[in-house]
Amino acid sequence: MIEIKELRALRGPNRHTRRTAISMVLDIKAFESLPSDKIDGFSDRLLTLIPGLQEHGCSIGKPGGFIQRLERGTWAGHIIEHIAIELQCLAGMEVGYGKTLGTSQKGVYIVVFQYLVESAGLEAAKVAVSLYEKVAEGNPFDINQVVSDLKVLREEDMLGPTTWSIVKEAQSRGIPFIRLNQDSHIQLGYGANQKQIQASITCHTSAIAVETADEKTRVKTYLKRAGIPVPNGKVVSTADEAILVFNELSSAVVVKPDVGNHGNGSTINITDPEQLKMAFQTAYAYHPDVIVEEYVHGGDFRLLVINGKFIAAAKREPAHIIGDGTSTIHDLIKTVNADPLRGFGHEKVLTQIEVDDMTERLLSLRGLCLDSVPGNQEMVYLKATANLSQGGTATDVTDEVSPDIKFMAERAARIIGLDCVGVDVLAKDISLPLESSGLKVVEVNAAPGFRMHLEPTEGQPRNVAKPVVDMLFPMGYAQIPVLAVTGTNGKTTTCKLIAHTLKYSGKIVGLTCTTGILIDGKPILSGDYSGPEGAGIVVREPSVDHIVLEVARGGIARRGLGVSEVDVGVVLNIGKDHLGTDWIESQEDLSMVKSTVVEVVKETGVSVLNADDETTMTIMDRARGNIILFSLNANNQKIKAHIKNGGIAVTLIDRNVIIKNNELNINICTLEEIPITFGGMIDFNISNTLAAIGALHGVNIPIDQIRNGIMTFYPSPNQNPGRMNLFDFQKYKVLLDYGHNPESVRAMASLLPRLSPGRKVALCHGTGNRTSEQIIEYGKALASVYDYILLTDFDPRNRPIGETPDLVYEGLIQGGFKKENIEIVPEPDKAVDIIFSRARQGDLLVIQPDELEPVMSQILEKYRKMVTRI
Repeated sequence: MIEIKELRALRGPNRHTRRTAISMVLDIKAFESLPSDKIDGFSDRLLTLIPGLQEHGCSIGKPGGFIQRLERGTWAGHIIEHIAIELQCLAGMEVGYGKTLGTSQKGVYIVVFQYLVESAGLEAAKVAVSLYEKVAEGNPFDINQVVSDLKVLREEDMLGPTTWSIVKEAQSRGIPFIRLNQDSHIQLGYGANQKQIQASITCHTSAIAVETADEKTRVKTYLKRAGIPVPNGKVVSTADEAILVFNELSSAVVVKPDVGNHGNGSTINITDPEQLKMAFQTAYAYHPDVIVEEYVHGGDFRLLVINGKFIAAAKREPAHIIGDGTSTIHDLIKTVNADPLRGFGHEKVLTQIEVDDMTERLLSLRGLCLDSVPGNQEMVYLKATANLSQGGTATDVTDEVSPDIKFMAERAARIIGLDCVGVDVLAKDISLPLESSGLKVVEVNAAPGFRMHLEPTEGQPRNVAKPVVDMLFPMGYAQIPVLAVTGTNGKTTTCKLIAHTLKYSGKIVGLTCTTGILIDGKPILSGDYSGPEGAGIVVREPSVDHIVLEVARGGIARRGLGVSEVDVGVVLNIGKDHLGTDWIESQEDLSMVKSTVVEVVKETGVSVLNADDETTMTIMDRARGNIILFSLNANNQKIKAHIKNGGIAVTLIDRNVIIKNNELNINICTLEEIPITFGGMIDFNISNTLAAIGALHGVNIPIDQIRNGIMTFYPSPNQNPGRMNLFDFQKYKVLLDYGHNPESVRAMASLLPRLSPGRKVALCHGTGNRTSEQIIEYGKALASVYDYILLTDFDPRNRPIGETPDLVYEGLIQGGFKKENIEIVPEPDKAVDIIFSRARQGDLLVIQPDELEPVMSQILEKYRKMVTRI
């Protein structure tokens, strides 16, 4: 049997695609030796079950391409990819992207394919595996049930037509959106410029107006008082009272709950007391106050008013059948539902008619049942209201509405106080003036559905989402700049330097990084928030006007990037750290992950790349927007060629930091004026500073503000905790820095002797989620830098306690380090005490914790009296 080793949804741009995608790792086991051409009858059985696969182009790029691959022989993972795609298409979710990748493990493949609805995509993945196995074995498979189940998931979890129309309209204007829950609560835009909707209710919608609209009697009172015609009627609480009102009106009546929606509990055209009693009980079940009002003859119309202006109108018809004198109601419903325009839920223009309690009740009121045979041309209504979601139909009549009635609808909307409202009226002819139209307002709806206007059964579709977005963003959407930084080393420092400079420029910044989330420089959450969760928190923050995201490899690999686009993407460097995890098996794989950050840069944005890092430069052709390169060497050939071609670079000339193009040099400051470089001694922080300058220049921060920011950012526990924090004690110095891979160790080699002439004593750890080989390599790197080393287990990451230090120890020995100069202390708190006890005059103690706060507190609490300068 095929094993699903991993199954996850990539909810944002990722190493494979900018789309949302399902990622599935499969061990196809015995099928590794059984491609499709080696399984008798496989292709025929598969295509008989899913004929739509014949249209798949596959890598050939035209219909029939996948069939050619089947016939030549292709493997299970690739076939499962196409099955999962087609299953979603059959369930009304049109997707097309997919790819299957091999791995270093025999029979193990990564299958990636697009999804529109996450729950349906995940289910399609699992079902595709099962279907493949059944077909391979020659066993039957109920594909109709599977497709039906996927449709249910689609309807449960996808955005409805009203919400989706507003989202699409916003997207067409470059406004990003975030789904805030599993329903229709949506954020449009980021940070301080965000607006929210829930279907057609907006963040501007009055809560009082919604409550008013929900109470039908109150609406009628307010409208009648304002001279707008409404049906006569009263509110009752008993069946006897209902009969009294019925007798007073002496006409057909409508019975409905005073509070409710979607026609629930409503019954129309009641003509005798027995029908009235049944209708009262139905309405009473929904609310103890029941309305009995005159039944107004005429067409059922919905008038849509947005932001006080009439926008569209539709004539609605409840779900019904028309008799032919020979067929039963049951058979007539089947005939109506066979219309190719009708589908399940919202998948087509019309919805299939479902027989429910409302249907049976309406039939019963007329003395009918599903087996009854209506007369020829006899119309039988199956629903009390004309909702399209219940099988009703709609005809666009926007251009037929008289000016009088448009004005009346706009007045009604303003009287109730709603910014988006559906005014439901009954009228003989809406093209006539109000007085002669026979119109009466029966309800107003605070959350009107747009489907009848977007996709009417007949007539012209209307883009009714446009006035909603116009109303929410009357001056257009002001973008919130998003700056994203990735790389193997230096991400946190670079992000904090960027955020610091933006704050000092008067911006309110949301920052996510490995140490937590800061809003306007204030810590909000602590912990590692360098993944999509952190990005989600910051883009939802209603106060920020700039966003800075530290983007780690793990978040992209496991869930995708937390935003769909960025204004600035920065790649600092691409080392070999993390190879062997998350199916990242080569530096090329890692480059694909890291390049995601610059592949989602807007066309008007900027990609900032390290010209000194060869691997980073291999992704330059994937970077979007304008490109800014940075380098410690102004004579770097890539820098020179880039400038010659009209590009911009940030580099050094005679220890001056320069923004350079082929026309001028802009002097920022000297290296000695940048605190985090320790007077120009720390190359990696010089590089981080150049990257930050490029990013800030990319969002048009003035030069004097960039200069002010980088000259006032210090390597202190307050501004950049855990990154090159140097403490000068009376007899020795202590350097606190989060170094955790060979590249960071080697970067320290030339710096440490310049900080202190004495022994270099380190308290180090390996990171447990690296491969054993990488942890050993880390130990080898340490061997060439330090004189005495304590090993602890700050970060075991699912390894047994003590295993990681043992691997680092092995690397130290392989690197030629003397055993007598190694000490293993598994408990981190004890290890901190011990390293201080080992200190001698002139030593430099280097502590490299994983979690900063406990170590920092321990140092400051126990040794505060010894500190002479921080």
